[in-house]
Amino acid sequence: MQKVSKYKTAAVYARAWLDAAKDKKIEEKAFEEAKLLKEACHDAPETWKLLAAPAENESARREIIAAVAKQFKLSAVSTETLLLAAENGRLKYIRLMAEEFIRLYYEDKGIVQVLVETAVPLSESQDRKLKNALEKKLNAPVLTEYVVKPEVLGGLRVRFNSYLIDDTLESKLAKMAQMIKEG
Repeated sequence: MQKVSKYKTAAVYARAWLDAAKDKKIEEKAFEEAKLLKEACHDAPETWKLLAAPAENESARREIIAAVAKQFKLSAVSTETLLLAAENGRLKYIRLMAEEFIRLYYEDKGIVQVLVETAVPLSESQDRKLKNALEKKLNAPVLTEYVVKPEVLGGLRVRFNSYLIDDTLESKLAKMAQMIKEG
């Protein structure tokens, strides 16, 4: 029997979740709920691990999920996704499911997610110029997420889809060091 990776499992659930939301014409609401669940998993990982643990009493778990759904004001589609994941022992992948849902939503909307690593935060002007250049180059709307990493030293490292543009001082110094080693 072949073992399926947690990422593939999360992708299957996320696609079904998004498709169900589209069928009900609530994909924007489900998108907001996916972001909310992703944040909740980040903020309280122990709670989600406890909820995902094998349960002696399945009806108690359903009640807890119903309470979580009520607290977060989740749609029936998102609530059913949580319940189905719990029934199948896949609730431990809820963060991955939410992340994949978000990625699929952006993909469906033609939005490219871009991760930008810098040594210092960019100014509004620099952010606008970078975003405009990326949108022009990619011919699509761009959603940028910035991560400040002092080890970058200077320049930018830009990641999107399976691409990496590394124009950092860190990478230039590493290339120079490699050239010196090789003679």
